[in-house]
Amino acid sequence: MSSRPDAERDPPGAPGEYDASKRQPRILAFAHGLAPGLGSERGVGWIWARMLATIGPTVVIARAWPGDRDATSDAIRRLPADQRPEVIWVDLPKWISLWHRSGTTRMQRVEYLLWQLFALREARRRQRSSPFDLVWHLTWANIWIGSTASLVGPPFVYGPVGGGVGPPWRMVPGLGARGMLAEVLRAISRKLARYLNPLARISWRRASVVLVQNPETRDWLPSSVRGKAVIFPNAVFERDLPTAELRGEGPPTALFAGRLVPWKGAALAVRAIALCPGWRLIVCGEGPQLDELRRLTQALAIQDRVELREWQPRDELLRILREETDVFLFPSLHDEGPWAVAEAVAMGVPVVCLNRGGPPQLGGHAVVASSERRTIAALARATLSVRDSRPQVVPQRDFDSARRRLVALLEEHHLLPASTDSSGS
Repeated sequence: MSSRPDAERDPPGAPGEYDASKRQPRILAFAHGLAPGLGSERGVGWIWARMLATIGPTVVIARAWPGDRDATSDAIRRLPADQRPEVIWVDLPKWISLWHRSGTTRMQRVEYLLWQLFALREARRRQRSSPFDLVWHLTWANIWIGSTASLVGPPFVYGPVGGGVGPPWRMVPGLGARGMLAEVLRAISRKLARYLNPLARISWRRASVVLVQNPETRDWLPSSVRGKAVIFPNAVFERDLPTAELRGEGPPTALFAGRLVPWKGAALAVRAIALCPGWRLIVCGEGPQLDELRRLTQALAIQDRVELREWQPRDELLRILREETDVFLFPSLHDEGPWAVAEAVAMGVPVVCLNRGGPPQLGGHAVVASSERRTIAALARATLSVRDSRPQVVPQRDFDSARRRLVALLEEHHLLPASTDSSGS
């Protein structure tokens, strides 16, 4: 879905229109997740691998999550022969993968770094046998963790990455003791990594381009790196999303969708709806905050207006957005580039968010984050005011537009092979 008139679209031959006279680059990509039809990191890996494969022959080293191989192989077979990425599945030994069952973010990061070492070994083997023109790190790309893809050898593109968005600290006390502790530890980790993580610093230094999800991540980088950072959110859609229906019956309804952890803002959404008489709130998600939300709705005496549906598959969530939602309420404290926001905007559903991180970049109506009480009141006012509006400017997230912009970016940074025309024209 796009709001740009035809006259504003890129004309043939404009930057981003790939020149067939140029030799196609051989691209190697790291994707910690890769699966079609998803909106999470694995869906990002799939769509970006597809985009790269339309630019040149692409080999993707991917994590072999359960069920992904068959779904991905089937989807690749349905692509045109000259646009099929080659996927090399690299997994961790079973004794390492047991850590993932702990469910802690810290252990998942350790596991992720270990997977990168195995991916690097395979990448170097491939590079020796058939050299690449570009190496790219795609998914679970965190600006302060770093990427072993930067050590393969060819020019390196890092991202899109996030990780530079911090919380509005005046609101952190409202997250509770555990939420506060998590934010303090995260802030310390980000600060230490900026100066002491050699892999992150090597990745920034070696990257020809750093694609960042939001302005905060760009600004978090050292000034020596910031000049090669380009804002390029990872939300790209393979096909147009259906336009949401205009709801004429029933009470006005807001939707929150996301993990139920304190910083995602589900409790803020509940409190904001309490200030919107006659409004309903649907909460789709799972996590440790679920019981707390139940208690909160009872304490606010709005349990009849808040429906906790727990986690929903992506197709069902899109249906809820299309058929049941007037406003997507997403007051996350530090989200980098949430797909749910991009999908809501693309479908014509107004989004109310905080002025932090990726949601405003994706087309959300941003509320200034200040004290908890003032922020909740501002969220409620915004929800009431945007109900009957549609996003005025819909950022282009379709596959072809993103591909053209990506090609133009690579050309600008001289990362595409030279023309095969011997005259140099």
